[in-house]
Amino acid sequence: MSGGLLLHLAAPLQSWGSPSQFGTRLTYPYPTRSGLTGLFGCVLGLPRGSGLGELAGLRYTVRIDRPGRLTRDYHTVGGGYPREETVITASGGRRPLREATMQSERCYLGDAAFTVAVTGAPAITDVLVGALREPVWHPYLGRRSCPPTSPILIAAVDDPVAELYRLPLHREPGKGPGSDPAEGAVEVVFVHDTDPGTGHPPVTQVRDQLPADGGRRFAGRPLWETRHTFTYAQHAGTGTAWIAALTTYTRTRT
Repeated sequence: MSGGLLLHLAAPLQSWGSPSQFGTRLTYPYPTRSGLTGLFGCVLGLPRGSGLGELAGLRYTVRIDRPGRLTRDYHTVGGGYPREETVITASGGRRPLREATMQSERCYLGDAAFTVAVTGAPAITDVLVGALREPVWHPYLGRRSCPPTSPILIAAVDDPVAELYRLPLHREPGKGPGSDPAEGAVEVVFVHDTDPGTGHPPVTQVRDQLPADGGRRFAGRPLWETRHTFTYAQHAGTGTAWIAALTTYTRTRT
């Protein structure tokens, strides 16, 4: 039994929905509580609208290994058809031909990588270990079009936040924001959903808190950020180099 999990979220595209209007669908720059809850719901096989139960008590700390780049995907739908085949409106009618083409923009994080410390009661973290290893439904990173490129579960540990400082970075040395070639180090951002004890106020508030009954009414919550220096020796690179470093890490732990 353990009180926490280490997860790794990497993919060509991820999207962690932020409040959006009309045809533009934005993304937060890191995994959200609602997105991670949805991921766990997938692996557990929870139907939409299920109560969150013990999932509501989980706490998250996100280490931003690679922030990725913002990518926009432009869509159109409904154009070029006769009026009786245009998009149906909310009132059940049809859009006029001059307004038939609907445009939308969907935002993604391209080539991002995050390591997430999940803390909670062993009663739920032990269940999640089994579900992540043998999921009921395939997990995805914010949207169904964003499958992960590697297994999500790294390990079940007693203190996952402490392991974030030791786990190799999924990042090439000297690349990305915060890198200092002269010092051979990089400043890595941690995002906390509980006060890390620095004495500083939250840096922002996000609307990604689902109600315990499983409804889709999002509430706000504060987030804190801390910054930590990692040497280039802690950079494991990408591809097979990172997989090898991760394998060495997990074997060393056991």
